[in-house]
Amino acid sequence: MAEAVHFLNGELVGEGELKVSVRDLGFARGYAVFDFLITYPTHRPFMLGRHIDRLFNSSALIGLAVPWSKEDVHRFVMQTLSANTGGGEKAIKIILSGGTSSSLAPEGEPTIAIVVDPKHDFPAEYYEKGVGIITDKFTRYIPSAKSNNYIEGVRQMLRAEKEGAVEPVYYDDAQVFEGATCNIFALIGGKLLTPKSNILPGITRYVLLSVLELGVPVEEADFSIEDMRGASEVFLTASNKEVMPVTTIDGAPVGNGKVGEAAKEAMRQFREYTLSDEWTDQS
Repeated sequence: MAEAVHFLNGELVGEGELKVSVRDLGFARGYAVFDFLITYPTHRPFMLGRHIDRLFNSSALIGLAVPWSKEDVHRFVMQTLSANTGGGEKAIKIILSGGTSSSLAPEGEPTIAIVVDPKHDFPAEYYEKGVGIITDKFTRYIPSAKSNNYIEGVRQMLRAEKEGAVEPVYYDDAQVFEGATCNIFALIGGKLLTPKSNILPGITRYVLLSVLELGVPVEEADFSIEDMRGASEVFLTASNKEVMPVTTIDGAPVGNGKVGEAAKEAMRQFREYTLSDEWTDQS
């Protein structure tokens, strides 16, 4: 298998050259944002334009100045992807950090890295039988920014693994927010709802809101942790997970404990959309 090729500060580099200074603010202070996407047959980056828009929004929200245009970043991604044509579909991570600094404040050019890896596929049984989630009373800092601050996510993922779950889902006294790496949908009172406030708007979530035809209303609306526990169906959405049905919450069954019809239909419609040409003008 050919060695992966990545992009670092204007250069295409191999895995061994993919290095940044320990003084980089992304490493030393966690001052960084990123975005993540995958390709679909054949090597088409899914909705790259929307992912870059979100990356720039995340940068603006944390005050990270970006000297490159969106068109520049688009070109960097395509250049890097073109150098990784071998093998199957790819996972692409674009990272912007504060760059090298001897203080708390940025002092020079930011760091940009584009990392290309083989696309990871989850086990088929996750989609056939569903997965478990755990709940965590936690509110992310600047929820609309996809920042590198994943301390709580990592901490709770360790707990999730011990409990046989795939993801922690955050909530507070007022509402459910999102998973550590995903958005969430719940079928509540005959409506398929996804939280509207205090979340990172996912690209997969956007597609489902735009294309789903399930025979039930699909709405952006906040709901409580109690509402979610009483939902007849729950599923997660993310670039790597796509549409992943949830059949247990903190060990208790969702609905009848089986993958529901809404989730099955959402999986089917999303898969058809990704394999179509309908989204190519947004890439």
